[in-house]
Amino acid sequence: MDLRALALPYDRPSRYDPPPAFADLREADPLVRLPGESGPSTWLVLGADLAQRVLTDARFSITAPGGHADTDSLLCDGAAHARLRGLLAKGFTARAIERMRPRVRALADAHVADLAAAGPPADLVAHVALPLAREVVADLLGVDIADRERFAAWATAISTVVGEPDGAAVAGWTDLLAFLGDLVAARRADPGEDMLSGFAAAGLTDRQLVFAGAALLAGGQLTSANALSIGVVKLLGSGGLAGLADEAAATAAAEEVLRHQAGISGEPYPRFAVCEVRIGEHRIAAGDTVVVRLEAANRDPDRFPDPDRFDRTRDAGRHLRFGYGPHRCVGAAVARAQLVSAIQALAERLPGLALVQAPEDVVWTGAWLDDGPAALPVTW
Repeated sequence: MDLRALALPYDRPSRYDPPPAFADLREADPLVRLPGESGPSTWLVLGADLAQRVLTDARFSITAPGGHADTDSLLCDGAAHARLRGLLAKGFTARAIERMRPRVRALADAHVADLAAAGPPADLVAHVALPLAREVVADLLGVDIADRERFAAWATAISTVVGEPDGAAVAGWTDLLAFLGDLVAARRADPGEDMLSGFAAAGLTDRQLVFAGAALLAGGQLTSANALSIGVVKLLGSGGLAGLADEAAATAAAEEVLRHQAGISGEPYPRFAVCEVRIGEHRIAAGDTVVVRLEAANRDPDRFPDPDRFDRTRDAGRHLRFGYGPHRCVGAAVARAQLVSAIQALAERLPGLALVQAPEDVVWTGAWLDDGPAALPVTW
């Protein structure tokens, strides 16, 4: 299903926040049926508790009616999904994440140093957010240094698509899959310490390994880069970077950044009712589409008092930015480590960081995969 077809009929005055209508609708009912033509209905889930309920309910499938469940990717349900996710999860154990933290922090320090050398002013997206995210993914996959420039070019072509994919995006995707196929073969012949080698040893097939690599790139690069750049806007608008060199303070701030990040895109895949489901007074028919809006759930006042206020000291650990249930983002811990490291590095090296332009004047990419600032000029 084309996720772009689920454009919502609600105005969004600010790219940094959900449509104000979500709060009004949720106050009346956390489940809303979108107006539309006859046939299967589309429902919005706007409350945190209901979001968790839907995302863990086996009666809602990630596969569209009449569609084909791809058991070589995570776009499937049931036993096939549980087995594949279990194998992938072996690469994201707490021990594995702790081993990679020093490397992630070193990369963050290096890219913040690049930012400092380039300005002021300088573009935080170009010097820190995007290259840091790409380097982390490349490290996870064990991409050789000599291959990283073209790896980055393919990543850009794929992740910045606006509207229908153009020739560059299609060619980039084709080239990337071929590259990952060669990389898988190389890791099977000569395993390393990278995550792809670990996945191979865990028993994934070649096709599953290629999909895992592509998912890490698509799901890990742009979303992490946007989390940092949008997070910096939020942090600079609420006290700056003071005190955030401390790991505990940076960790709390990162969770609030993740909770507060609006999800113009990057929402979980829609679910489809495989049978009739009753929720309160609502009857969701078999075949209906159910869209969980994480950005709305993360502004639910029943879970987060005064939810629209950005509070870097808030206990925001119960946010749903990474989803929930069996399809929760398997790389969430890596994304967290990256965001915390970048916030700390910026606070240590450039504590006086400030935006060059007003947040509303920042130009966004418009990318449908995950929208975010195209550039973020900063000074200090």
